[in-house]
Amino acid sequence: MRKLAVLIFIVLLYKSAYSETVLSSEEIYRINGAQVFVLDEKYKGNLDLFFKEVKSKGINTVFFRVFHNSKDRSHFNMPVPCESGVYFKTDYACTVNDLLKDMVEYAHKNNIKLYAWMATRSLSFLKTEDNMSMSLSAEGEDIKGYGANIFKKNVRETLLNLFKDLAEYNIDGILFQDDFIIKYTEGSDKYAAPLFKEETGIDVKKENFFKNIKEYNGRKVFSEYTDNFYVWAEWKNSQLALLFKELKESAKTVNPKIKFAANVYYETPIDEAAAISWYSQRLSTLKQSGADYFAVMGYSEQISSEQKLDRVSTASLIGRIAEKAVQQAGNEKAVIMKLQTRSFNGKGMLDYEDFKLVCRQIKLAGNVSTAVVPVFSSDDIYVCPK
Repeated sequence: MRKLAVLIFIVLLYKSAYSETVLSSEEIYRINGAQVFVLDEKYKGNLDLFFKEVKSKGINTVFFRVFHNSKDRSHFNMPVPCESGVYFKTDYACTVNDLLKDMVEYAHKNNIKLYAWMATRSLSFLKTEDNMSMSLSAEGEDIKGYGANIFKKNVRETLLNLFKDLAEYNIDGILFQDDFIIKYTEGSDKYAAPLFKEETGIDVKKENFFKNIKEYNGRKVFSEYTDNFYVWAEWKNSQLALLFKELKESAKTVNPKIKFAANVYYETPIDEAAAISWYSQRLSTLKQSGADYFAVMGYSEQISSEQKLDRVSTASLIGRIAEKAVQQAGNEKAVIMKLQTRSFNGKGMLDYEDFKLVCRQIKLAGNVSTAVVPVFSSDDIYVCPK
């Protein structure tokens, strides 16, 4: 009974904190986007060319990477003054280059909307020894977690200030990187665990969340969740919701018109239990937190590999993901299906016939938005047939 009462408490607390966000069709337009990972060198000194080229392919929105992590290639392959930082002016990180200013100027000159694609927990300059989250480990002692600890005051304040400085630019929106998650074993550190215990009465201990430990590929892993695990996962989901809302409010203090898009894992719309367990992610939570768009990572190469599907079955699954996402978002245009055009494994451009097959399947879900991924130049853009 106590477990059930705790779960009900968290759900009611969350629902009381957020009212359902209803977006009118006038507020949300259909995005035909391109997500820029690294700008090709040929556009250095000629950003106008890039925007003219993408516009000729029907693109109305560009998602531009404004963070630079330690292993990232820089835009234009330019020399960088620091190992990690951002492409906008701020006092809270190294400014690699103030490229965002020019991107906004030329995007708007060509009547294209510009979204800043920004990371949070995976920012290299935030992932210091003291700032890292901690995770439970089936092997023994706790280990470092996935990313920077959002329960640590200085991490949270840095993120809030970065988003505020980012919004000082005349950008149309911000796309959250796919690092805005908390993984299934994370949250055992001295910042998160006491807060969870205070709010639920449950200690963050592996025996409270996992029934068994088994061998898998030569190492020990947790298996079988307890009821308390789901209380933990829901709580982490609610904490991400709070931070999302805070980041949105921080940005809107300087740029009230700005929109927010959240990266959504492909499992999230079709397997809620898995998504909440693995990532502490739920689409309806993001909606209630204030997300305007939901950028679903429908990457065909990844999905085909992980699910062991042929091209037809992969396209069919991506179509079903789009359908479920539309049902949960409540607005077909608010769902951005991110469609892969180039291999993430160095194999060049993917087959255009396979791309068209995916396009046909997602159209069955309605007039959804799309964004092609990854883009380095206009040559990376495939166009869905009419």
